[in-house]
Amino acid sequence: MKALLILIAVLGTGVCKAQVLNDFKYVMVESQYEFQKEPNEYRLNEMMVFEIKKRGISAFMIDDVLPNDFNETSCNALSLKIETRSGLRVKMIFEFVDCNGITVFKTKEGIGRTKDFEKAYREAIRDAMTSLDSLNYSYVALQSDHTSSKERPIQVTQTSAVKSSLEIAPSNEIEKDVPQTIPSSEMVELVDKKIYTTNSKEYKIQSTDSGFNMYKNNSLIGTLKKSTSGCYLTVTTEFIGIGYEKGNTIIIEYDKDGTQFLVFQKK
Repeated sequence: MKALLILIAVLGTGVCKAQVLNDFKYVMVESQYEFQKEPNEYRLNEMMVFEIKKRGISAFMIDDVLPNDFNETSCNALSLKIETRSGLRVKMIFEFVDCNGITVFKTKEGIGRTKDFEKAYREAIRDAMTSLDSLNYSYVALQSDHTSSKERPIQVTQTSAVKSSLEIAPSNEIEKDVPQTIPSSEMVELVDKKIYTTNSKEYKIQSTDSGFNMYKNNSLIGTLKKSTSGCYLTVTTEFIGIGYEKGNTIIIEYDKDGTQFLVFQKK
């Protein structure tokens, strides 16, 4: 009987936390944490933002442009805090903390088993962030909140936002005068501008004013949009990932039956 009561209490706490998380609109990620030697080391901070956005929560790094309603009338933003342990394995726990220093939600301990530190941290982040999957997050604005007419919120793009017609559905929070579509998926001949291709020649990316278009066998499948932090949010009909430049290459990392990579070299 005692064990049953404890189980009910634990489950009840989880439900309450999920509901409380819905009361917050934004999550702020620090540009550098104590375990890092420099800002955005290994691009981990960009990855944290990406993993949170994947779950439908608006997230950004502290040095990004903040939306006008950020904690304007109430505490509507959470700060991401991290507990780390390293040894034979990298272990990370993420805490979502409100303006009063109260932990609203705490992830499980994510574990990175790879010997390479950079890869181990990435594994630990992915593992820990899966705790958000069961919450079914949906922001519920408080009655006291109001949105400024000049608000410029952060865009949240999810897999479901990519339509078969390759039109990216605009969020209600995105400014109306910003186009949210990419060209129709027709066969094209890639000319001019910068073109990068993979060794297999199956995938190609071509530079645009805001990032890159991605093609598979010369058929447009998605886009790479550059963020203020320098990474590329990659949205295609096949996957969603995060891209970054490394030397003369552009690398896209995504989850599809495990971690996958696409490496593009300038043509």
